[in-house]
Parts: sequence; C-alpha cells; structure tokens
Amino acid sequence: MLFMIKFLKEKKKLARKCPSIESDFEVFKKALMVDIEYNNYSVPTDNDKYFRISGLKEYVVLPAFVAKAFYCEKMNKGMKSGFRITFIYDPSETLIYFVQFYFKSKDEIEDKDRINRLFVN
Repeated sequence: MLFMIKFLKEKKKLARKCPSIESDFEVFKKALMVDIEYNNYSVPTDNDKYFRISGLKEYVVLPAFVAKAFYCEKMNKGMKSGFRITFIYDPSETLIYFVQFYFKSKDEIEDKDRINRLFVN
C-alpha cells in the first residue's frame, strides 16, 4: 500500500495551496461515484472531467484515469483549480484506487511509472 501512503502525503502537502482540500476531496469522491453509477458503472470519459491514461505497460490490467476537474472551495477558481487526481478503477469490484494527487503547474502529466509499478508482481 505504498502508493496510498504517497497519495496521502501528496494530498497533505497540497493542503497548503487549498486549505479545504480534505472536505473538497470527500465531495470529489462522492461525485466520482455518482458519475460512475450513472454511466453504467464505468468512468465517463465523454466529458472534460475524466480522461483515460494511455501508454501504460501491457501488464496493467485495470483502466487508469486522471481527473482534471477538482473543485477547491478556497481557491475561487471553480472546477479549474489545477489539481489532478490519478486513479485506477476496478469495475468488477466497483473499487477506486487513488494513485496520485498533484498540481498541474508542478507536474504536467501523471506518473505512469507509479501506475505501472502497481501491477508488477
């Protein structure tokens, strides 16, 4: 569960930019679950919120996504706060594994190596 520890540390560090990040993340998780439920239990990629990550290794068996719409109450920028959340969705279990939480001006793209390492035995 090393990836979860990294995710939690990243979220804590980003709280300096967005003091309401804990409650905002809870709202994000609920909205993500509603979006998945209303999209027949798959992540909707036909919008500007979620994008499937391509270019992963062939042994990555679950789809990985990046959420580009994250509302930070304290930043007054709406859904375009600049925060990104990378996650893996397991449709057979209806589970979401949060992998990375970053600010787009610091990291332009998601850490594909981190996702790939999750699937190495």
